[in-house]
Amino acid sequence: MAKWIWLKDGQMVDSHADFFVPLSYSGEKTVIKLSADSDYTLYVNGKFVSCNQYRDYPFYKIYDEIDITDYLVKGENALAIEVWYYGAPNWSYYTSNAGLWYEIFQDGKLVKESVEDTLSRLSPMYQHKLQRKISPQIGWSYHYIAAAEDAWKTELVPGFEKSGLGGEGIMETPLPRPIKRMDILPPAESTFVREANNRILYDLGRETVGFPTLRLTSPVPQKLRLMWGEHINDGQVRDIMGCRRFYVDLTVAEGVTEFSNYLRRFGCRYLEIEYETPVTVDYLTVFPCVYPVNMIPVDCGSERRNRIYDTAVRTIYMCMHDHYEDCCWREQTMYVGDARNQSLCGYYAFGEYIFPRAAIYLISKDHRDDGLFNIVSPYKGDMYPIPSCIPGTTPGFVQVVHEYCTHSHDYSLARDVFEKLTDSMKAFIDHMEDGLLPIFPEGETGCWNFYEWAEGLSYSKDQRPATASPFDAALNCNFSLALGRMHDICTWIGVKSDYKKLQDALNKKIYETWFNKNTGWVQNRTDEEFYSECVNGLAILCGAVTGKEAEHIADALATDKLSTSSLAWKCNKYDALLKVNKEKYRDYVLNDLDEMYGRQLDAGATTFWETVIGAEDFEGAGSMCHGWSGMPIYYYHTLGVAKKK
Repeated sequence: MAKWIWLKDGQMVDSHADFFVPLSYSGEKTVIKLSADSDYTLYVNGKFVSCNQYRDYPFYKIYDEIDITDYLVKGENALAIEVWYYGAPNWSYYTSNAGLWYEIFQDGKLVKESVEDTLSRLSPMYQHKLQRKISPQIGWSYHYIAAAEDAWKTELVPGFEKSGLGGEGIMETPLPRPIKRMDILPPAESTFVREANNRILYDLGRETVGFPTLRLTSPVPQKLRLMWGEHINDGQVRDIMGCRRFYVDLTVAEGVTEFSNYLRRFGCRYLEIEYETPVTVDYLTVFPCVYPVNMIPVDCGSERRNRIYDTAVRTIYMCMHDHYEDCCWREQTMYVGDARNQSLCGYYAFGEYIFPRAAIYLISKDHRDDGLFNIVSPYKGDMYPIPSCIPGTTPGFVQVVHEYCTHSHDYSLARDVFEKLTDSMKAFIDHMEDGLLPIFPEGETGCWNFYEWAEGLSYSKDQRPATASPFDAALNCNFSLALGRMHDICTWIGVKSDYKKLQDALNKKIYETWFNKNTGWVQNRTDEEFYSECVNGLAILCGAVTGKEAEHIADALATDKLSTSSLAWKCNKYDALLKVNKEKYRDYVLNDLDEMYGRQLDAGATTFWETVIGAEDFEGAGSMCHGWSGMPIYYYHTLGVAKKK
């Protein structure tokens, strides 16, 4: 029986191990099942075969099944498995204890498995315990010592010994990957831009996600810095930004170095090498890595809208690998709140449901004692000086399950995650006071009462006035929406509930508490006469405001009288307008989308930005490719603009 194994000398934070597995072959179909904490790369006879451990939990551990038949030769073969153990959590990986698990089958018969006899060593090609974060969301960078590379991928070299046991606390037998593995494509075309200030800059031509590859000649041994970024507004790649470090180190020997590494995806348009002594670069690019989907061809009726649609599709496409990612450059993390936009767009752009189902199921594996959701999934611990939970996104999980069922007609997911759904709703119901939901305590609870990147809706704990009301309209409207959707879900799977009754009572309280009869709009808070598109849109969508009063709010939404929403949450405004009068507001929604996203195209966007400000937002860290910004896909389809070819 396969065991979880690791180096005999034990584990250490941010370390790399090499495992060597000899294998005889005489023509049989040969597959390997492989899982690791934290990431792996597999080589057969020196050739790269596969990489990328699925982002999972130790209690929901995933293996890859890889057909290696075409890489084998008659006789003896060498399997080399490189494993990177993080040893500390980040916002995109729930690390546990170091371990490798594998089983090798030939014609269906188990012939090799991970046991202590597997040979292993601490890799000489990496600096161990470096512990330098790229970003809190992505985790560690690395320092690769190309000069120490030996022949271990093709033959057994000195320094290997039998392994010890590893993987303590990880489920004994992993589960099969619930989605396809990434496609890793031939090297992307890149163009030399310039050499200045000891830096050599290359342009990939558009936003791309991939693994780095290069060949260069150095006249002396030296350490180089390989950097990546989405723009060169400063004349070079922004490699250091506050706590973020967008670079890996590469130590080369004198002469030619060929380098390809499959342990860290770069989301970027630009690549740059910094040297001490000038080097000659033959090529510098990435192997693009993409999730295999079929893009549904459409015609949106004009060249402009076709460009917007295609760019929106590419934006979503660049932000899906193991699961949905908010942005491929600085985070590569699945935020519970962002997954809604991305999955909704994917239903129309790709017409497939396996990927979103797996992502939603992965979110359901998250756990907090208070019943809420952590800010991202998978999640363990906190590497960043902001809270780990946004209570306002917990109702969003109900929404994303509801929309999955609506589009796929697969109600099995609702049954599979029903306990998580009810637990999260119970956490909200138990927290209610006098018929309303107060904000959740911050500080040690890890909660942040945030709603969206707009004025009055993104308070930090210190910014919220001490005298402020503990009740926010946005949180209650989101909760009301979730109650209505829970009623639908329960109906679909044949479960009786009181969620609709609770929603009706809550809507009455929302109206009585925040609807200002003088303006005819809904306030963000009772103690602050401030009106936002986000809250007023939500009030219509949840049913707290109806009839003529909803029409009055819709008029304000369509004439920009309320505090504007950011790109991610414009959908609340649009959906509210279309709920009030689809025929009346259809052209307004389409023209608004055309203007916002067309402006980005005119500025040279190859994928859509996190906000309309672009790179200069968030103190220079604004993402130029953000998954929540693919919403033209959804509206072009539902409003009849996108026609299937």
